[in-house]
Amino acid sequence: MSAFEHVIVLLSFVYALALTHLLSNVAYLIRAGSRVRFSWIHAGWMLIALLTVVANWIGFWDMRSLASWSVGTIMFTLAMAIANYLQAALVCAEVPETGPVDLVAFHAQQGHRYIGAYAVSVVFALCANVVYGSAFNLVEWSEQDLVVIPMLLVSIPAAIFLSRRVQIFALGCLGILWGTYFLELQQALH
Repeated sequence: MSAFEHVIVLLSFVYALALTHLLSNVAYLIRAGSRVRFSWIHAGWMLIALLTVVANWIGFWDMRSLASWSVGTIMFTLAMAIANYLQAALVCAEVPETGPVDLVAFHAQQGHRYIGAYAVSVVFALCANVVYGSAFNLVEWSEQDLVVIPMLLVSIPAAIFLSRRVQIFALGCLGILWGTYFLELQQALH
């Protein structure tokens, strides 16, 4: 087993848990049906969490050719995966067996936390792109900062101001940035 395979197994567990958390929560919300007061803004942040987890997991493929991984590199990539998991877990509202599930109220109460966790995930990505991009000659990672920096700039006010206009603006910008990321900056896996 290569060093990459050994490390990616651990990271994959964290990313799989994050995806499981998100998808299970969607299933619980669907089951709750008419008890749910739906929020498009909250749904947008759930989608952002999903895209973040998938993008980070895909991105680590670029590190497959590293012959060795330092403990610092392993710990940083694990911390990055944990930040992604926390963002995914925090955006998921609890769905009780009975009673209403108000996602509008959930966003008003918890939005600062899960958008803040997204900003932390973006900071990790920015650091990884700068450090790993230059240290491991991952040119694609350095180029990705063209969208990662604006993602950070948009997420900070969104974490502070939960007004509908700020949230819609932030989610619209992030939608464009994530589209650019996946269509222009994330190469196919080879």
